[in-house]
Amino acid sequence: MKFLQDVLKEIRPKGDALKNSQQIVDRLNDLLKKSRVDAVSVVGGSVAKNTHIKYYDCDIFVKFSLNYKGEDISKVLEKVIRPMKPEVLHGSRDYFQVTANKTVYEIIPVLDVKNPIQADNVTDMSPMHIEWVKSNIKNLADDIRLAKVFCKAQGVYGAESYINGFSGYMVEILVIHYNGFQRMINGVANWRPRQVIDVKGYYLGESVFNSINKSKLQSPIVVIDPVQKERNAAAALSEDKFGKFVLAAKRFIEKPSKDFFYEKEFSINDLKRESKYLGTQLIVLEVVPQDGRKDAVGSKLIQAWDHIKKWIDIYEFKVFDHGWHWSDSTNKAYFWYMTYPKELPAFKKHPGPLVHSGDVHVKKFIEIHKNVMIENSRLFAKVKREFTTVKDCVKHVIKDSFMKEHVKSIRIMK
Repeated sequence: MKFLQDVLKEIRPKGDALKNSQQIVDRLNDLLKKSRVDAVSVVGGSVAKNTHIKYYDCDIFVKFSLNYKGEDISKVLEKVIRPMKPEVLHGSRDYFQVTANKTVYEIIPVLDVKNPIQADNVTDMSPMHIEWVKSNIKNLADDIRLAKVFCKAQGVYGAESYINGFSGYMVEILVIHYNGFQRMINGVANWRPRQVIDVKGYYLGESVFNSINKSKLQSPIVVIDPVQKERNAAAALSEDKFGKFVLAAKRFIEKPSKDFFYEKEFSINDLKRESKYLGTQLIVLEVVPQDGRKDAVGSKLIQAWDHIKKWIDIYEFKVFDHGWHWSDSTNKAYFWYMTYPKELPAFKKHPGPLVHSGDVHVKKFIEIHKNVMIENSRLFAKVKREFTTVKDCVKHVIKDSFMKEHVKSIRIMK
């Protein structure tokens, strides 16, 4: 497919990312040496594997000797790199961020493990993941780039908790397993739930589902980590992202196009046109996220988005479709909901007891609800609704304490 070469020309990085990153590595190693800390920094992530795309961040791993096992190596590293004035990011183990030459570098402390059993933290295994990819990538670097951009455009890329999609490492495993982008797409199109990808063949002749802890096998597919046979690299994958990837693969096979590699631009005008066509009521909210690590902030955003949907349902409006978008360039998020009906009756029927269920129950219901009716031998109260339009409902919900704890600010745009 000739257009794949055109896509590659657009997404291949320019310049020597490895060489540029080496300047940060050299400075880190000088600081480590001066501080007499038994650690060494190395380039990590997609840059180390040469699978990065045009716009990239770069991981730098600071590999601590196993003599530091059990210590807080984040605290040790924080003191060492203070002259670089890094931003501290909180995760399962704190890490750091600096910007140089318009590139963001994430400096990640890890133990220099040679075996999974030596790891104190999941990030300790990352350098071993890199070495496995480098040893097996052959001539597949561009295929991996295509696969990553394809996944990004379909909205299924990223293992963060607010995305629950395909991590970069998982994409690399899949491309290596299928031996190319196109072969991977053909394989994905035929995936079934509980599919097992075992590139190293650890479980040939035996069932993965009898060998690995069941809590790690709840994902729609299982991708055995070639470096850690007990780990499912797809553990964070959601049913939604699984389904989207399979459908995108089927559509690409049916009608290959360059369009599959470009993210659809978020447009409120498009939402308005769609909502009008569907005959629904559109609510769009502009949200300013809280400050903090992107994964944590993203999780709070999706919780806030779900919270609003829950209360729309509780107040008896129906959600036909809904979604959200988070813009890196403006650091604003947008929540949208297409709902119906456009207006509910001023009153609703609240069910009570059957008329023959006992005088006490009937009398109590009538005392509480003065305006009652009977339908098929059951009492119903005519109760005034709190909200008759979804806009009034949402106005109320976005002022509650839950929303204040999860977003910096939020307003209704439409």
